Amino acid sequence: MVTKLSKRAYILLGSLLIFALLPLAIGDNRHLMHLLIMSFIWATVAASWDLIMGYARVYNFGHLAFFGLGGYTSAMLTKVYLGISPWLGILVGGGLAMAIGLLIALPCLRLRGMYVGMVTFAVHIILPLLARAGLAIGTGGSWGIRDLPRLYVGQYIFTTLELVPWYYVALAMFAGFSFVIYKIINSPIGLAFVALRDSEPLAKSLGIDDYRCMFISFGVSAFIGGVCGAFYCHYMGVVDPGIFSLANFLFGFVILMLGGLAAFPGAVIAAFPLVFLNNALLPLLEVRLVILGAIVMGVLLGLPRGIMQIKYLKPLAV
Repeated sequence: MVTKLSKRAYILLGSLLIFALLPLAIGDNRHLMHLLIMSFIWATVAASWDLIMGYARVYNFGHLAFFGLGGYTSAMLTKVYLGISPWLGILVGGGLAMAIGLLIALPCLRLRGMYVGMVTFAVHIILPLLARAGLAIGTGGSWGIRDLPRLYVGQYIFTTLELVPWYYVALAMFAGFSFVIYKIINSPIGLAFVALRDSEPLAKSLGIDDYRCMFISFGVSAFIGGVCGAFYCHYMGVVDPGIFSLANFLFGFVILMLGGLAAFPGAVIAAFPLVFLNNALLPLLEVRLVILGAIVMGVLLGLPRGIMQIKYLKPLAV
């Protein structure tokens, strides 16, 4: 008899197999390949945001700041200063984003609820101003940093003419980080997140260290966000202050809310249709955000916890 856990395992492995074979069916459709790559990136970003916002219940409204920090760090190290490998730049970008995340966590230790949200959102607002004013230190100012080095394997250099290599790197990043997030959620530290979220006084009376949990949630989510941002910038070949735009923040937040807080993998699932829908609405410019917001409001009125409330869709952890 097949157990419930093994059924989930088969579904997950089957999904990964489908994604792995998908380029064979897509062929030369570069537009569709691009949308899938962006879906992997946004799904990973949203899942890491859910780790801190949904499970740890830390109101981090600056998550997209880590995304941009990772991009700028890797761009400056690979293009402006040291000329290091983009692979190393991506990891260092994630590392610096994690370090900044831990620094931001320090003043948040004595804050709770929306006060943490105000601090983190202030960081998100300040960073594009610093990027524009940082021409002297290599940020490129308003123009940004262009023609970033592409990823390579041996003598083979990734190009925008052949997106299959980018696709598989994005898929590996998506699968790897999703697995890490799943394991954290189902580990003792994940249970500590949920305990603090549901009843902080009771959790602290049982010996759960809320400071430690906040540091871990900030550090892990910031690292994943930074790596995703660095990969995104090398894929696009450019980083500029627009990476911190309100549109990016709102789009990521829409994915998070539609997927459902603390409903992994809801944010992952929601990312794919929303990336395709957002692309279809691009000709409407700013109106697309209004439409996406209206869709989210409509869905949440019927499904307050997001799409994972739909029959047959069950969170892997709560």
